[in-house]
Amino acid sequence: MKELTPADFVELGPLLRRFLPVAVKEIWIMGSGSAALLHPECPATLRTSRDVDVVPVGVPVLHFDAAIMERELGEDSAFSRENLFFVDYVTPDLLRCTPPGWQERVTVIELAPGLEGRCLDPHDVAYNKLWAGRPKDITWVKDLLATGIISLARLEELHQSNPIAKDEHDKVSRSLLSIR
Repeated sequence: MKELTPADFVELGPLLRRFLPVAVKEIWIMGSGSAALLHPECPATLRTSRDVDVVPVGVPVLHFDAAIMERELGEDSAFSRENLFFVDYVTPDLLRCTPPGWQERVTVIELAPGLEGRCLDPHDVAYNKLWAGRPKDITWVKDLLATGIISLARLEELHQSNPIAKDEHDKVSRSLLSIR
């Protein structure tokens, strides 16, 4: 576990560029990594994580590429042992329940020459954590609400306009009830 800061991404960016497939020019950055980059002033508990989730934009996650990322920057890598966090190279499927328009709400940050990070908006990160619904995710959203970076009203607005399947909508509704 590591309290992530923008400095971690200054070091990580060139490594991502080195080990990602050449075709990858942009990555989505999700979760605590996005919070650390966009809001370094937020409490350490919101920036502390075991991993940084990244999803390549417009390029499929192939087994061979994922194996390279896992070996070089993954959980059991020398990078992870030295830096106390790892890169989780995940598929775009993790973004399937993110509210419509999320791609337009990202903040773009240059991670390295030829590689941009697209950080999810804090409301979209929180929404995805509500969808996951784990106790640690619910606590994270409550803590982020307490900072004023996000609002319950905006989360509810995003939820009402999200055309996800009923079972997934109900799951997020239950999570929203638990943060009120």
